[in-house]
Formats: sequence, structure tokens, C-alpha cells
Amino acid sequence: MKISNKEKIMLCILGIIIIGFGYYQLVYCVQINKIEEKTKQENEIEQKYNTTMETIKSIEDKKSDVKILKAKISEESSPFYPTISEEHIIIELDKLLKDSGLDGGITFQPIVSDSVENSKREEKSLAESSLQGIVDQYNNIVENTEDTSSNKTVDNSTNSKDSNKTSETSTANNSKADNSNSSNKKDSKDNKKNTVQYLKCEVKFQGSYENVDKLLSIISESKKKIVVNSISVSQDTLNLIKGTIKLEIYSIPKIDDELERYLKWDLTNTYGKSVPFNKGAAGGNVEINKDTNDFIASVKSIYSDLPTIMLGKANDSLRTSYVYADSNAEENVEMILTQDGNKYYYKYKTSKGTFPANYDGLGAEFVPLSKNIVLNISSKNREDANDNSEIKLKIINKTDKLAEVNISGDDSIDPRVVIDGDGSNISVNKK
Repeated sequence: MKISNKEKIMLCILGIIIIGFGYYQLVYCVQINKIEEKTKQENEIEQKYNTTMETIKSIEDKKSDVKILKAKISEESSPFYPTISEEHIIIELDKLLKDSGLDGGITFQPIVSDSVENSKREEKSLAESSLQGIVDQYNNIVENTEDTSSNKTVDNSTNSKDSNKTSETSTANNSKADNSNSSNKKDSKDNKKNTVQYLKCEVKFQGSYENVDKLLSIISESKKKIVVNSISVSQDTLNLIKGTIKLEIYSIPKIDDELERYLKWDLTNTYGKSVPFNKGAAGGNVEINKDTNDFIASVKSIYSDLPTIMLGKANDSLRTSYVYADSNAEENVEMILTQDGNKYYYKYKTSKGTFPANYDGLGAEFVPLSKNIVLNISSKNREDANDNSEIKLKIINKTDKLAEVNISGDDSIDPRVVIDGDGSNISVNKK
């Protein structure tokens, strides 16, 4: 069978179409799918790479945040015991009695893990005195010289208003009481979620009044928080004071090795801290080393376990007034002292936080401990050429007192501490 040229051309075209379709289905589409998969994998890998690089860049910031958080937790939990160990508490309470010159014994209740008891003050609106109407009537007579009848009318209307006010106050108080009850129920449920271990004990004692006063002073000055729940005393014929003091001791788990140090049992050595209680002077009066500093700050090396910058109120055992910063560079810190009448206020901020949280107002009120407002700054020598942590403290003093800044331990060649402010009301002393 002969095929014409026209048919040959058509067969060639058909063959080309078949070959092209086969290539598209068997080769092109397969390659396109592979390219799309590779492109998708490339995008995923690129996203992971970018995320990883951002994480790497933020490692230093994370380290600083962890260091600051650890410092806050350690300082705020330091007054509480790391665990309830009756053996150690017996020794501490026995030492407490001996230091105060009292004789006594200790009775413990079982250790409890429960929410902390909470008490709320109930606000009440007191009704006016029944004599207030007579006084108001008398004042109206003297000032306005009105007749008796009009005064009686005023008095009656006043009494009517007073009775209405009393009724409204009673209703408001009932409403407040209902709201208080409901809120107390809610608080009690919430408190059950967060529990701590605590121990209640009774200490029976006998001694002089000065010894009892010394006992309470030592407890108040103790580095560990011991709550005095109640105290009852009586005096016998020999002028001796007998009584019972109920104490509560709380424990909070610690994030450092304080638990191991606290539980170390060696009768030949001093327990725990070298001076767990401040000793009193003879005669029953306790000598309290009152710090004349109003504020304290520290500037440390970047290699320290603590943040490089710490600034806060002196004698703040819980460090609630502290601000922190941690970087291997110059840290700009601002401190503002303000006077409003006879009251003094302070606030300060770093790159990591402010105190108080609302930095727009005057700040927190304080009472200066001396004729000047004293800030003590402790610093350290630089450890090497890569140790660049330092502070530039700008002090704005808007008070009638001199801001006295005492710097100790700073590097003499390359100081870490720089004070900026008006030299007329700021005094800088380097020790």
C-alpha cells in the first residue's frame, strides 16, 4: 500500500505529538514535581536556618535574662528555709533562747503543706453621732440667726437624710459583705493551688522582761523569716515573766545549693550561716547595726554568676525594690530623687526594668536615714581586656538634700562607674 506525501506528513506530525505528550507525562511532569519538592525543602531549610541564627543571636540576651531571674528568685526566697528540718530548727530555737537569756522548751506541731492563711480587713462606713444634728442646729442658729421653727425643720430633714444615708450604708455594707464572701470563696480556691510547707511550734519561756524583749528583737533581726503568730505572758511573785510564744516557720524550695549547705550536719562547726542571728549587747538591749545607706548598687564582671548591675533600696531583704541589668558593655541607668513637701520619692530604671513599675509618677516614698541621701556603689577590678561591663549612672536630684555617692572597689585604671548629674547637689566619693 502506497502512502502519499500528505499522509506521510500527517503521520510525522502525529508521531511528534505522541512523542511530545509522552515526554510531558513521563519526563517533564516528573522533573517539575521533583523541582517543587526541592524548592519546598529549600524553603523549610532556609526557615530553620533563619530561626537558628536568630536563636544564636539571642543566646546572650537569654543568658542575661536567666541570670537576672535567678538573682531575683534567690534574693526573694533567701529569708525562707530551704526545707523543714526539725533537728536543725531545734538547734536554732535553742540558740535563740540562750542568746536572749531565757529558759524554755519547744513543742512542735506536724509539718503541713497548705496554702498560706490570708486575712482581709473589712471596711465599714460608720454612722454619724446622734449628737451631730444638735451641733449642726446650734451652728445654724449662731451663723444664720434663723428662728427655732426653721431650725427644727432643718434638723428633721437632716435626721431624715441621715436615716436615708444609714439605710443606704447598710445596704452597701451588705452588698460589700456578699461580694467579700464570694471573693473569699474564690480566693480560697485559688490559694489551694499554691501551697508551701510550714511548721507551727510553741516555745514556752521564763525570764525577765528584758530577756523577752531581747527574744523578740532577735527574731525580728533574724536573717531567716520566723513569723510570731501570738505571744502570751504572765508575771509571778518573783518578778519573772512566764509565757508562750507561737511561731510559724515556712520553707520554699531553692534553686541553688542552699539545701545541701543547710542540711550539712557537723556538730563541731557552726550551722548554716556564720551569724544566723544578730547577737544582743549585755543588759538585754540588742545592738542593731543600722545601715545609714539609703540605696545600694553593685557593678560586677560579666563572668560573675550575678547580674552585672544591681540597684535597690538598702535593707530590702526581699529585693522587691531592685532593678537589674546584665551586659558586657556600658549600661545607662537613671535614678530620679524627688521631693514633694516633706516627703521624698525615688525611682530608677535600667535597660531590663524599672522601679516602680509605673515609672510616670513620682515613684516610691522613702525616708532618708541621714542628712544626705546616700548611695553606696561597690565595684570590682576588671578581670581581663574582654571584661567591659560598666555603669553610667545619671542622677536627677530634685530634693533639698545632697545626693552622696560612695564608690568602693572600683578599677583605678579603667573605672567601671561613671556618675552623671548636676554637681551642685551630687557628691561623689571614691574609696
